[in-house]
Amino acid sequence: MAAPPGKIDRQTTTPFYLKLFYRNGAFHRLDEFNPQSELPPHLQIYTWPSCTLRELSHLLTSTLPLLLPEPAIGTRLSFRLIFPDTRNPGPNSSGPGRYMMKDLGSVVIGDGGPGILPSEDEAVIVQGGRMAGPLGGEPEKTLQDARFVIGDYVSCAIMPPMENGGVAPPPSGPARGGFGAGRGDFSGRGGGMGPRENGYGGFRGRGGPRGGGNFGQGFVPAGEWRRGERLPEGPQRGRGYGGGGFGGGRGRY
Repeated sequence: MAAPPGKIDRQTTTPFYLKLFYRNGAFHRLDEFNPQSELPPHLQIYTWPSCTLRELSHLLTSTLPLLLPEPAIGTRLSFRLIFPDTRNPGPNSSGPGRYMMKDLGSVVIGDGGPGILPSEDEAVIVQGGRMAGPLGGEPEKTLQDARFVIGDYVSCAIMPPMENGGVAPPPSGPARGGFGAGRGDFSGRGGGMGPRENGYGGFRGRGGPRGGGNFGQGFVPAGEWRRGERLPEGPQRGRGYGGGGFGGGRGRY
């Protein structure tokens, strides 16, 4: 059966590679994403534009459960999109430019009380995990809601509950990092610098692919891909792994 308009069929759509950065207590600074230096700790995963904040939270906390305090009730996971400033590239226009950021939203781990329940598709992905119950925040928001482009990064700040037991507010700081116009209405993201090589030829971090090791019926194009370009479609899949992503080992490159 064909997927409804606007819905991504994960059985027939090629996933893309994503670096998911994480830090306790705050977001990473934008200058820490300089590709000429060692990148902060991150997960390497494969996922789809329809991936929700609930799914990202599940992938992160199931792979690295010690990131969460114990008990985890009241913990906020805030997410930001990190992307190149194509309107105002750096002085070396042929190389990496500056980065900007945009808030994606938050997920708050509850105690089983009121909150947003997972969709039918999400319930299969997060089954048995901490994100399987009702969550506060905006767990249903997706990467495509923020106009994610292949080659962008996602950064997560894990905020433990406050001393009084309350939920910590999202980390402070400019959502756009003080670098001028951001994506906003996303009308100008194609201006300025042209496509750049993103070097997605393979893993350079520690560890190998996760997700049960069953990428079996999937299809991941080899070689380097350009940021934002359409990837070749894979062969028809069966009832293979249809989860929120294929986790990778922790990486620093």
